[in-house]
Amino acid sequence: IAWEEIDLPWYKSHGVIDERYSEALKVSEDDASLTITGDDFKYIFDMEKGVMISLEVSGREMIKRGPELNVWRAPLANETDEWTFWQANIKHRSQIYGRWAGTEWYASGLHELSVHPESFSYEVIDENLIEIKVRNLHILATRRGAFLNDYIYTITGSGELTVSHSVIPNGDMPSWLPRIGTDWILGRSLENVEWYGRGPQENYPDRKSGYRTGIYKSTVDDMYEPYLIPQDYGLRTDNRWVRITDNDGFGLEFSGNKMFNFNVYPFSTENLTKALYTYQLQPADAVTFNFDYATSGVGCTAVSVFPEYQVMPQRHDYTLYLRLLK
Repeated sequence: IAWEEIDLPWYKSHGVIDERYSEALKVSEDDASLTITGDDFKYIFDMEKGVMISLEVSGREMIKRGPELNVWRAPLANETDEWTFWQANIKHRSQIYGRWAGTEWYASGLHELSVHPESFSYEVIDENLIEIKVRNLHILATRRGAFLNDYIYTITGSGELTVSHSVIPNGDMPSWLPRIGTDWILGRSLENVEWYGRGPQENYPDRKSGYRTGIYKSTVDDMYEPYLIPQDYGLRTDNRWVRITDNDGFGLEFSGNKMFNFNVYPFSTENLTKALYTYQLQPADAVTFNFDYATSGVGCTAVSVFPEYQVMPQRHDYTLYLRLLK
């Protein structure tokens, strides 16, 4: 007849990965890349761009591009009509982009961030532990504001990865953001999704109270929501972990020091953003995985997202854990 979930006033973190392993890591570099190899895995970083460009596990490519700051989503239908314009917390306006909520993001240059690497360094802590430090800037298209990113990657002899990410907005920011977190490009064979969070259907921060917390399973293709207008879709909120695997059980488990939101789709975010009709969606040879520290809600047709469910442009510090499934 009825059910309810009660929030307890505490959260137990996954904990920092600090276990030592007998398998030694091998480190090699050339002019452009850093390669870290273990017993059956290999991480590759582009040192000039300051980004992970590959992870192979048992000869299978799991990650095609590692975490990068992500503050964008393909605008929702509620953000591309004029109904909510006057209530959408707008401070950046441009007649070019029309009178709708998403104007705030386009007019402030959020849709075309440029990445500027600042530093890349690494240290061999011991034969079983490598630490990599990266700093870069994501600059708004208006060039009036930027996000400063500091990443610390820690890789252990078992292949487990810890990413400590601090992001600091600076300058003329949008009044609110679609999301804040990282996005990853995964191998297309990672089709199966299992998560411990709210489900089983999609749910957003202001549309989640009707979805129970539990362990659910789906696939990347089955998580697709056939909206008439292509847009961001399929978010799952309040997650403790998510596992993305191939049909043989090889894959990745993501978790964090706080609960997170995620969605996953076989399209690029750019394709979802620019497509006007569903026939224009073109499946990619990869999986887009969004790991959100915070996500804005969806609002409704006549009223925009309440301020309580808007992601403000403020500092975020988050620690993400990646475990190899093999």
